[in-house]
Amino acid sequence: MANTLTCQEKYNFDITPDYFKKYNIYPTSPKLCLLAFLNYEYYNEYIPEAIENNYKKIEQKYLAKLPFDYKEKVKKVKEGMKTNQEFFSKIANLYIDQFNYVQLSNKQIDNYQYQEQSFIGKVFLELLIREWAEEGKEERSKSITPVIQELKKYYNYENKSLMEEGVKVLNIGMRFGRVAYELAKLGYYVEANESSYLYLLISNYLFNYSKKNENCICPRISSFCSSFTEESVTKKHYFPDVDIISDLKNVKKDNIKITKRDFEIEYKDKKELFDCVITVFSTDETYNKINFTEIVNNVLKKGGIWINIGGLESVNSEYGGIELTWEEWKHVIIKCGFQFLREEKPVIPYCKIEGHSLPFTLGAIFFTAKKI
Repeated sequence: MANTLTCQEKYNFDITPDYFKKYNIYPTSPKLCLLAFLNYEYYNEYIPEAIENNYKKIEQKYLAKLPFDYKEKVKKVKEGMKTNQEFFSKIANLYIDQFNYVQLSNKQIDNYQYQEQSFIGKVFLELLIREWAEEGKEERSKSITPVIQELKKYYNYENKSLMEEGVKVLNIGMRFGRVAYELAKLGYYVEANESSYLYLLISNYLFNYSKKNENCICPRISSFCSSFTEESVTKKHYFPDVDIISDLKNVKKDNIKITKRDFEIEYKDKKELFDCVITVFSTDETYNKINFTEIVNNVLKKGGIWINIGGLESVNSEYGGIELTWEEWKHVIIKCGFQFLREEKPVIPYCKIEGHSLPFTLGAIFFTAKKI
């Protein structure tokens, strides 16, 4: 029996490992994700230990000058990690029976070396806040909102006859699903794909089980040196900032499809299926932007549009991916059969959390291109 997430959800996240065996693909394993979720606190116990050991090395005369007891700081770090562990455990417990997960001993866990373990750290948690917490509203207004507004220019959701015909949008690299949620709420047919179980297991929970602001995490629990106050480090962030289930209650089940797929393999032979393709900070994870661009062109209907916003980084370049400048990639996009309708280079805050002295901004590319 295929391990497909059913669990009585309204929106079925089609997470089927058998699919990947068919195509000889070996993606992140759901069991390894559960292992990472359930043992988050264990994997990160070295952090408070390191903080405590570093303070112990300092002479008492120097410690006396501090405005705090370092043991209290260590205690707060542990409490923050416990908060994160409670969230991850809540997610994992949904799927333990489905994926036949058996908890390992600490000795067995130590034998595993895999990317899921290290990936659910600070940046992963910050991305979750960026998409689904009130604190991420400013960043969403500069990355997701412009894309939605651009889509409305070409396919206005208030045009009833147009929407009755059905405007099909493909969201490549959905992460935690905020873009898919916003599109579905407006009435667009959304097919969203994501290549990581880490994102999918959490987004499935948010779409089908979570209530507004019932979850909390401490994303920056160990980042004292880049913070203005201790409060900004230990602060709990609550999410989601909207009632997803209520907002989507009138959306037809078939109008939102969220699947576990490798885009360049799943869609390589599909032709003219979508009116619009949306990529929001997701093209940086492709190995071959040329192939990626060709497939985007193939899946779009003639006259369809591609809306992209994101950086130019190639996170997979060290694993065989190719890097292109914007000038080079733009040339490829035109050669693949697109006409540019819009091109901007905004500077966008990314994973910026109030109270931290190192806000991260990206020089992004925002474009709209039409298939001709």
